[in-house]
Amino acid sequence: MADIPWTWLAIRGTGLTAWALLTAVVIWGILLRTRLLGRLAPPKKLLEAHRWLGATALAFLALHLLLLLIDPVVQFSVAQLLIPGIAPWEPVAVAFGVLAIYALIPVSIVGRIRTRLGKSGNTWFKRTHLMSYAAWPLATAHYVMAGTDALAMWSLALLGAGTALIVLALLVRGFVPPPAPPARKLSAKAASAVTAPEREATQDREASLTSA
Repeated sequence: MADIPWTWLAIRGTGLTAWALLTAVVIWGILLRTRLLGRLAPPKKLLEAHRWLGATALAFLALHLLLLLIDPVVQFSVAQLLIPGIAPWEPVAVAFGVLAIYALIPVSIVGRIRTRLGKSGNTWFKRTHLMSYAAWPLATAHYVMAGTDALAMWSLALLGAGTALIVLALLVRGFVPPPAPPARKLSAKAASAVTAPEREATQDREASLTSA
């Protein structure tokens, strides 16, 4: 262990954490479209958790990239980390990781400015949300192909558990009905009582259901 650069350990740790967080983002997003947890996890809380996990995953991805830039072994350049296919080490595996990041960033940005975009906000959210579906398979391919210990028993167990949870969540989505949409017509007093997060949670559910 003494001969292993600290950057290599940190790169591996941040990459693994980012993948686990992305897996949680997918699961929370699927749960947002069902009534599985009922009152234990109302849509507002699920949406907040979904967003927090997504932002945290992106933060670990950014740290992962920064560590790759300062790693003394491979010595990536900024262009090699941003342009798929030109990396000096495992170019295909790195390309999958870069594409996963590109699939995640648009929906993260649009999701936070959607209300400011007016009527076009929902349309752009649906489009970027569809793009984000590719992020997890791409990130998983990157993990398996680039991870130096991806085929270790503990790693295979982690991959299997994450995949099983997503498959289970998808099956639940197929059998558990989605949340009932709120009444369209509200009194002025009731409408003013609806908070912005609750409105966004409703918009997210509706956009997700129509884009799925």
